[in-house]
Amino acid sequence: MNLDLNVVHTLRREGIYVCNLVVTACFPAPVDLKLLARVVGATYKPNRFAAVRYRIKHPKCTMLVFKSGKCVCIGCTKLHQAYLAINQCYKDLCVISPGVKLSAYKVQNIVTHTNVKGRIDILRMSMENGLVTNYDPELFPGLRMSLREQNARASVFFQGNIVVTGCNDFAALQRTWETVKQRVEPYLTRDRSDASPNRSDIEDASTTKPKNCTHNASCMQRQIDRLLYLEGVDAENE
Repeated sequence: MNLDLNVVHTLRREGIYVCNLVVTACFPAPVDLKLLARVVGATYKPNRFAAVRYRIKHPKCTMLVFKSGKCVCIGCTKLHQAYLAINQCYKDLCVISPGVKLSAYKVQNIVTHTNVKGRIDILRMSMENGLVTNYDPELFPGLRMSLREQNARASVFFQGNIVVTGCNDFAALQRTWETVKQRVEPYLTRDRSDASPNRSDIEDASTTKPKNCTHNASCMQRQIDRLLYLEGVDAENE
C-alpha cells in the first residue's frame, strides 16, 4: 500500500492523475439479485444486463453485483475509496445472506490521464510507429498506442491529452508512463505560453483578436469522457 501511495504521489507531481479505478472482489456463494435489488433500491433487468447496478454516495462510485457473487467497483479515484465501497456492498449482501465471506480485493484496471501542455503530431507519430499505433480520425480523434510490455493501452490526442488504461499494478503504471513519454516526446511541440514572451509577441497579441477555441476544447473533453466511459463498460463486460 505504501509503495502504491508513493507511486501515486510521484505521478501527481508530474501532472498525471488517476481518474478511474476498477476493483473487484468475490463472494463465494450465488447471490439472489432480485432480492438484492429490493434491498439497495436498484432496478434489475436481467434481459438487458446480467448484474445489479447501483450507486453509492459515499464514496461516489458505481457497484456491479453478478449472480455468481462477483462484485465490481467502478468510479473511485483512490484505493481506500474502492475498499470502502466494496465493504458497503458486503454489508448489503449480509442483509440477504448472513455469514457470507468476502474474498481478497483485486485491481483490474487503472485509468490515468495527463496533459503535456503542447501539441502532439499524432499523424507523423502514426506513420513512423505503425506497428504499435492505430490512427483513424474518421472513427476516433485520438491515436491508439499499444504497450505490449505492460499489457496497457494509451490514447494520444493532438491537443496534448493522454489517457493510459489497462494497468492493474501501480509499479507497472509508472513504467508505462515512462514508456509513453519517451514515445511522445519526439512529436511534441510545447505551447508558446510555457516560454517567456518577447516584445513582438506582446505587440502581436495586442493587435490580434484571440481565437475562440472553447468549442474545440469542449469537443475534445467529450471525446475523452467517452473514452473513459467505454473503459468502464469494457470492465463491466469482463
